[in-house]
Amino acid sequence: MNNGSAAAPRKAMSDIECQFLKIAGDELAKVKMGGPSALATLLTMIASWHSSRLQIGFHDYGQRWLLEGNAKNIAADRLLRDLFGLGDPDPRKAA
Repeated sequence: MNNGSAAAPRKAMSDIECQFLKIAGDELAKVKMGGPSALATLLTMIASWHSSRLQIGFHDYGQRWLLEGNAKNIAADRLLRDLFGLGDPDPRKAA
C-alpha cells in the first residue's frame, strides 16, 4: 500500500557501534546505582536515533542527544555521558 510519502532511509549501525552497545549493556548492568536507569535511557536513545531523520552515526547522535539534555535521570545522564566520552574532565589535569 502506498500512502504517498517517501520512505525514510534505512539506518544501520557499524560493527564498532554494535560492539560498543554490547559492551555498554554488559557494563551498565553491573552498575548498582543508576545502571538500570542508564540501560533504559540507552534504549530510548536508540529508538530516538532510529526515528530521527538525521543521517549520522549512532555514536555522534548519542552525544548530541545527551548534550541536548534528553536523559532525564541524573545518574543515567552521568553514566551515559561517561560512556559517550562527554564526562567532566579530571579537574586535577586542568591547567
